[in-house]
Amino acid sequence: MTNVKVKTIGAIFNDQPIGSTVELTKAEAEHYSALGYVEILAEAKTATKSESAPKAETKQPARKSAPKTKDK
Repeated sequence: MTNVKVKTIGAIFNDQPIGSTVELTKAEAEHYSALGYVEILAEAKTATKSESAPKAETKQPARKSAPKTKDK
């Protein structure tokens, strides 16, 4: 669901004082707005996921071989 920013105008809402701005779902915001408890300000911006740059292949350091022992 989309979130909406609202301003409390008619009551203490979710332990927030009158005049504070909170974020509710669209359905909740419309319901409490009809009751006169909140005033709808704007839809909250949703976090958009941007595509990250492709990761460069990492070079693994050359592994040292185990020290060779002399066979006697």
